[in-house]
Amino acid sequence: MSKERTMVEMTPEEKAEFEAYKAMQARKERAEAKKEQRKQLQEMTDEVMGEAMAELMACNEQLKATKEKVIATFSALMELRKEVNEEAGKKEQDSYMFTNTAGTQRIRIGYNMSDNYLDQVEEGIAKVKAYLESLAKDEQSAELIALVLRLLARDQKGNLKASRVIQLGQLAEKSGNEEFQEGMKIIREAYRPTRSKLFIRCSVKEPEKEWTDIGLGIGEV
Repeated sequence: MSKERTMVEMTPEEKAEFEAYKAMQARKERAEAKKEQRKQLQEMTDEVMGEAMAELMACNEQLKATKEKVIATFSALMELRKEVNEEAGKKEQDSYMFTNTAGTQRIRIGYNMSDNYLDQVEEGIAKVKAYLESLAKDEQSAELIALVLRLLARDQKGNLKASRVIQLGQLAEKSGNEEFQEGMKIIREAYRPTRSKLFIRCSVKEPEKEWTDIGLGIGEV
C-alpha cells in the first residue's frame, strides 16, 4: 500500500521557521543522546571501579603483609649488624643492605632521611652571608662569592642540603674567620634530620647485567 504525499506550500518566512524548528529538534535529540551516553559511561565506570578497587585493596594488604614479614625476618640480622658496627667503631646506620653470596639478590631495609633545621638556622645563615658578602671587592670576587652562597640555597621544601652545609663548613674551617665559623656552628646545631617510614627495597642481578629493582609499590607497573 503506497503512501500518499501531501504537498504543503510555505512562504519563505514559514520555511525559514520550519527549518529552524527542525534544527532545534535535531540539537535536542543529539543532546539527549549524549546525556544518555554519559549516564551509561558513568554506570560502566562505577561497575569497573568497584571490582578494580576490591582487587587492588586486597593486593595492597597482601603486599603490606609480605613486607612486614620480610622486615621481621631480617630484624635479627639488622640488630646483629648494629652490634658489629658499634664494635668496629662505626655509627648507627639509617639502612642496611643484605646481599646473597652469589651476588645475584639483595635487600635493603631502613629509613630515608630528610634534612630539617630549627628556626635558629636563620641566624647562622645571616652570619655566613654577611661574612662572605664582605669579601666581594670587585665584580669577579662578587661572582665567586655568589657561587659559594649557592651552597646555602634551599630545596623545594625550603630546607638546606646537609651535604652542601658540610662543604661550606669545610671552607669555614680553612678560612679561620670566627664569624664565618660561628655562623656554620649555629647552622650545624640547628640541624634536625627526620626519618621516613621504614622501607624495603629488593633487586636482582643476572650475569653481566645491571641490578634490576623489583617493584614493591602498589602504584608501580
